[in-house]
Amino acid sequence: MRPALPQSPPACPPASIGRRRALQRLGALTSAAVLPAMAQPAGQVLRRQLVVGHLVDRVGPQADQARDYLAGAKVMFDAFNASPTGNGGLRIVHVVRDADASNRRAAAQAVALADNERAEVLFGPGDSLLPTLAGSAELTRRGVQIVAPLSGLALSADNVWFTRADYQAELDAAVHQLRSYGLTGIALAVSPDFAAGTLGVGTPWLARLEKDISTRAVALTGNFDDNARRIAAARPGAVIVAGDTLAYGSLGRALAAQNWYGFLVGLSAVSPSAAREILGAGYAGGMVVTQIAPGPQESTLRVVKEHVARMKQYLDEPPSPATLAGYIGAACLVRAAAGMKSSGTAELRRALQARIDVGDFTLDFTRGLRGSQYVQLAAIGKSGLPQRA
Repeated sequence: MRPALPQSPPACPPASIGRRRALQRLGALTSAAVLPAMAQPAGQVLRRQLVVGHLVDRVGPQADQARDYLAGAKVMFDAFNASPTGNGGLRIVHVVRDADASNRRAAAQAVALADNERAEVLFGPGDSLLPTLAGSAELTRRGVQIVAPLSGLALSADNVWFTRADYQAELDAAVHQLRSYGLTGIALAVSPDFAAGTLGVGTPWLARLEKDISTRAVALTGNFDDNARRIAAARPGAVIVAGDTLAYGSLGRALAAQNWYGFLVGLSAVSPSAAREILGAGYAGGMVVTQIAPGPQESTLRVVKEHVARMKQYLDEPPSPATLAGYIGAACLVRAAAGMKSSGTAELRRALQARIDVGDFTLDFTRGLRGSQYVQLAAIGKSGLPQRA
């Protein structure tokens, strides 16, 4: 028998059709130049503003997470702008565009945000776009800072400020936590997208992980039935899927056809609600994902309570792991920017190079540009929402 992951009820109601419609309405606003924030209180003097550019990928594998990430960031920026105190006279101008499917054209969009909108920050790029933006000499020359990427890629760039752990740290943490539950048989399945550069198949890091779990990674070839037969034959207690939502759900269905119902573990690239829809409410296996920020189920943390309340106030919708991660990234940015003593790239970098408490959760940039190594496993409940694991 496989051990049960300890669970508690989710801290927020199930996702609904109304929530999806609200996020779709939010997405429609991105055709405008700026997502309108609430007006400043009468009589307040605005001393300065920070323009934050946000390119949202609505068609790629991270589309669901990108929409939620935008929603979480927007409610933070709106709440900050509406606050009569505590913002140091700073106003956030949140300029949102749908990212072009071509990375080259999307990079041109980013440069246009810097030139035409005076954006000093690019917020929240995902896996498909981040390498292009981080490697852009044009953005570097303009001093644009890339803050709180949605992406879990491990990149070295001196203008990218990560508020999350990378995928390699997620995989290491998943193995460690699964073993703490008494599981020893762990299989790793890697999709082509993750194999090509995301994880670095063939690198010493992956070889070390394979040695740690005492098995070779299975490359997901697209024939999930064949992949599932190979994995199920070894009867592992858990299968970690390094891939997106479709890879996670498709492999899970194929494994169920092989009567394998162990723990199916996905990374933060997996949308829990979409994965539950793919596998269906009757799926009997354990659905688990890694979270790179405290989730809605961590209801005792101030940042979680604050986010839940603001999602209700500004969108009238429950949160998700991605809305909360976006909120935390935005909170980190506004708290740093509010402490700036002057404008300019040098001052923004100085303000970011700090320990920033966003509400019982601290991001530490005093030793580098990755402020968090937080990774926690969360079970996906019948509602498609995470539960405490």
